[in-house]
Amino acid sequence: MMAAVALGSLALVIAPATVANAEVFYDEGGCVVQQVTDGAPAGGSQCPGVDFGGTSMGQAAFMGANLAGANLSGSKLQAANFTGANIEGADFTDAQIEGADFTDSGILPGTITVEAADASGAPVDFAPVVPAGLTAGDCLIVDVPVVSGTVFPVGDSGMVCKFSSSNGTAIAVVKIQVTPHPEQTEAPTPLFTDEPGATGSTGPAGTAASTRQPTDWGLIAAVGGGAIVVLALGVAAMIISRRRPAVATGDDGVESDEDNDEPKTPGA
Repeated sequence: MMAAVALGSLALVIAPATVANAEVFYDEGGCVVQQVTDGAPAGGSQCPGVDFGGTSMGQAAFMGANLAGANLSGSKLQAANFTGANIEGADFTDAQIEGADFTDSGILPGTITVEAADASGAPVDFAPVVPAGLTAGDCLIVDVPVVSGTVFPVGDSGMVCKFSSSNGTAIAVVKIQVTPHPEQTEAPTPLFTDEPGATGSTGPAGTAASTRQPTDWGLIAAVGGGAIVVLALGVAAMIISRRRPAVATGDDGVESDEDNDEPKTPGA
């Protein structure tokens, strides 16, 4: 008897504590909806086609729940968490959704992954699929509007999209992941550059800039100068070697063609 009373008292003490930690908003036919708590969230509610019309479920833990075809019209869903839930065919007409989170709930994917077309990144297309009673709003990155087809750089970017009903605004966060192109490589460094003084990649007429090796004018000048000196000395030597005294050969007074610098003996 005393043991029974003791167990009963213990049950009375424990039960209120459980309710206080996680308020149960709905519990019928296997569909259990609880409030988000500081501990491990419940979530995972199996409530397809359930009529929640007008139910007060602020901060409800709908993470991973199956709400396909559920009626949530007129319900109070402030700050409710629908992350990863299936809300296909659900009705949110006139629902109070201020501060609710619809990330990866079917309105938009939680992550969009695309491959970069080139070094600038890749265009990313997206189209919200909103259930009845909700209207798609702007998608933003640090308060800058983003539209479908925007080119995202290689890497990860976070995009926040807004949705509204007649009684508040909710959000969904989308991770944009652009992976590098497998064949994309860094542009090779040119082996040859323009001559000093070039100021652009194209010439005055818009033609492509030369990529030939710059001329070493100093080397040419040195070599050319040496050639001129050698040539000059050679010419001078030739002129000197060709000059000699004039010798009479007879009455004609013509200089002899023989290369003999000694005077000829008279009568020879």
